Amino acid sequence: MSVLCIGAAHWDIIARAEGRVAFGNDLPGVVERRPGGVACNVALALARAGVEVELAATIGSDPAGEELAAALAEAGITLRLQRIAAPTDRYIAIEDGSGALVAAIADTRALEAGAATLIDGLATTDGPVVLDGNLPEATLATLPAFSDLRLVPASAAKAVHLLPLITRGAGVYANLSEATALTGRAGPESAATELIQRGARFALVTAGAGAAVLARADGTTSALPRPALGSVTGAGDALVAGHIAAELRGLDDAAALDEALAAAARHLTGDTA
Repeated sequence: MSVLCIGAAHWDIIARAEGRVAFGNDLPGVVERRPGGVACNVALALARAGVEVELAATIGSDPAGEELAAALAEAGITLRLQRIAAPTDRYIAIEDGSGALVAAIADTRALEAGAATLIDGLATTDGPVVLDGNLPEATLATLPAFSDLRLVPASAAKAVHLLPLITRGAGVYANLSEATALTGRAGPESAATELIQRGARFALVTAGAGAAVLARADGTTSALPRPALGSVTGAGDALVAGHIAAELRGLDDAAALDEALAAAARHLTGDTA
């Protein structure tokens, strides 16, 4: 079954310092560029897992967009790219020596400019549909009625825009800060349970090194993540892809949650083969 991912596809610029980072520091480190964006990251991870995947995204008609489209096609992703006369979006993150995020800035002007027409061109499907919370709030209101919609908030600030879709029965993948923004609940189990009460079909809430919780109407499943250090940028997206791939293989909730956490740990350690 094919998975459709809708949302951000851009270039990530990841700068990792050699040690701890304080405000105003000028430090040595490593800077790398790689394809990124929530929808793009999930699609790439699914493709690596052998899942048939499509990506609907808006990118610029500039050389950076050409290079990005070529990289995604080479990864085996079926592309539904909308090209517009604008620079391709970029995301810049600064990580400390452990890979923890210090700060980040996302320039998603191309996605925002083209989101409405991107959604207009989509047809409904019975397969899983991953929706990136970076899409503008006005565009989310026009989304087709997908039967297996799965939301990835992208940030706590943008999470609240997804509440109308949650009440319509979408599944939710969220870290604790995003889940708290959605529910006002401070713990992963209480936040996940509250999302179910608000209408979510399922809710998978992570809490850093704490237990992750997968909730459904008939109960919850929890598991501790693998101890791992490394680049946190994209780890949550790897978890989403790991969970979807496990469900497509027919695994139950406990096994699928374990697979999702394993996928996030592999990302953290750089094992994305």
